[in-house]
Amino acid sequence: MSHVDLVDDVREVGTAVLETLAAHIETARTGAGEVVSSADIDTVAKRLELRRWIEEGGMTLPELLSFVTTYSDISAGHHHPGYMAHQIAPSDTPGVVADLLQAMTNNIPLVYELAPAAAAVDRAVCRWMLDNVGWGATGLGAMTNGGTLGNLTALLAARSHADATAWRDGNPGDLVIFAPATSHYSVRKAAAVMGLGERGVYPLRTDALGRIDPAELEPALAEVRAQGKRPVAVVANGCATGTGLYDPIAEVAQFCEDNGLWFHVDGAHGAAALISPRHRGLLAGIERADSTVWDGHKMLRTSALCTGVLFREKRYLDTMFKQDASYLYRPEAEDVDPGQYTFETSKAPLGLKILLTLAYRGEASLRSYVERQYGLATDLWELIQERADFTAPYQPQSNILCFRYEPWGDRQLELRSRLIQDGRFYLSSFALGGRPYLRAALMSPTTDRQTLNDLLEVIVKVAEA
Repeated sequence: MSHVDLVDDVREVGTAVLETLAAHIETARTGAGEVVSSADIDTVAKRLELRRWIEEGGMTLPELLSFVTTYSDISAGHHHPGYMAHQIAPSDTPGVVADLLQAMTNNIPLVYELAPAAAAVDRAVCRWMLDNVGWGATGLGAMTNGGTLGNLTALLAARSHADATAWRDGNPGDLVIFAPATSHYSVRKAAAVMGLGERGVYPLRTDALGRIDPAELEPALAEVRAQGKRPVAVVANGCATGTGLYDPIAEVAQFCEDNGLWFHVDGAHGAAALISPRHRGLLAGIERADSTVWDGHKMLRTSALCTGVLFREKRYLDTMFKQDASYLYRPEAEDVDPGQYTFETSKAPLGLKILLTLAYRGEASLRSYVERQYGLATDLWELIQERADFTAPYQPQSNILCFRYEPWGDRQLELRSRLIQDGRFYLSSFALGGRPYLRAALMSPTTDRQTLNDLLEVIVKVAEA
């Protein structure tokens, strides 16, 4: 295919595909169709004719558009008002444009000269995030593919801080990470990858809702040191993935300062509260932490994946990621080569999604979205308070709420499965205090208070059916 053919092909195919996707989203936003398919994977493979396309090829434009339509129909409908399952943003126009721009330019900001525009954008977005956290003057940030890699990067830095030889010589074997059981599973995964093992994560004692109990921090530290182990970091939730509740960050920060411990805040979901004066207090004390992660593909409404891993001090990374790769890195470009500060090498310019969202929608629009979605969880909690058949164990602090339909007792997971098969709503679940709960993560801007009232009514009808 010549360059001219490519241009013509992109114009024809791209226009047709975008129109098809726009029609799908328009339909989903009305609440029509299933919010997520309950079909098994073999049925889905047959509907998409996967074997045919892999073995034969030859897809025509009409067949491509048919594939796009079927694929979209089977996919989870994040724009559907009944989507309430997981913290994945309903993509917005700027993120779509960013993905398209990257697909066409295909620049990789590993080193500055490979992608000058992308590297500049990523740095500008990291500085915006750092300013919001309170680290604009001294901090350093990098964009990475998701909170899991972000947490791993931050904890690697914490390990280097605890033992400067670990990056070169390997894990010394006496290190441990403090984290509540409600921390994201990526914390335990990071510990395993780093050589500490999952048992290298010491479970901090919490209150009944899974939030760190500051009074239990000192005994935990004494116990670990009595065992001859050294703490790498204390991890706090800002907010917890399962419940949407924030740990007492300021109190944990004080404990870490008093004892010379690295403090990491997992703000993948909840750091977006920093842009809201109404909710920023939930993260009070985060400026005293040493590192944090912040996902754009959650409450900043970018397409996946898009995460900032942020450090209070640039010097924290002096003993990490310094590789002998003279074909790529030049000493004089250290401050502008993003690959010097991330676990990855080749990756897309992820900050472009956030930059275009800020430029096209404005920070005030993102602030309104955060406040609206957080308010919806409170609406759901209020509706539950009015009913005897539903209970919720806490008043929400974010856009996430766990609740139960009490007539079904501990059969909440079965009830969730029936709800998915019904097709109108999609919830997730969470075990809190050993008991199963339904879990709503209110992400779609098409969800409103009436939708939440309908949810409760549909749950009752599905249960009775």
